[in-house]
Amino acid sequence: MFVFLNGKTMKKIIILLSTFMIAYPANSQDTDNEKNYLNEIRGGFFQFFFNTFYLEYEHCFRNNTGLVLQGAVTLKKDSYEEIFGGQGGLQYRVYTSRIGHDFLILRFENAYLGPYFKYRFLDVTDLDGAYVDDIWQDGEIKNAYNTFSGGILVGFKLSLLERIAFDFNIGGGVQFTDEKNANVPDYTLDMFGVAYTGVIPTANCTFGIRF
Repeated sequence: MFVFLNGKTMKKIIILLSTFMIAYPANSQDTDNEKNYLNEIRGGFFQFFFNTFYLEYEHCFRNNTGLVLQGAVTLKKDSYEEIFGGQGGLQYRVYTSRIGHDFLILRFENAYLGPYFKYRFLDVTDLDGAYVDDIWQDGEIKNAYNTFSGGILVGFKLSLLERIAFDFNIGGGVQFTDEKNANVPDYTLDMFGVAYTGVIPTANCTFGIRF
């Protein structure tokens, strides 16, 4: 049995079908992009200037949150000192909704806020001596430092060509350091020294691949 439709009804059906066919692939593409870009591997550039190789992995969840795992290795040996150590960290992020605003050749993706926790250990040897309690001590001074820190950071993400990610953040927290030996060189007690305990700022810039 055939059903004959008038011109207006046919026109409405064609418009509805056309709209559905256009909208469905776009929706599928957005879903695929979100699915494919839930993970990022990023490296730190500025850490190289501090004799450190730094990497982090992030997994983003569908509810606008993310979890970041951090790892780093520090290695230095010259005529003045020897340093070896490692670092591990964890961040939890709460993201704003996807913004997708173009910024020059980059795209501003979204901003975030969240807590962080880090642990670091360093073995440091001063080969030519150092000041300890304002008194110069000759010879090698060896010590090991275990540092725990945590706080809050805020940041934002940029992307280039969809797959290349840039991450920037800044914040602050509290740091506690435990020394193995009593001989702690004075220079290590500065805010950015390896033996510092107290309130400390933090900032980071990383770049990598989204997948």
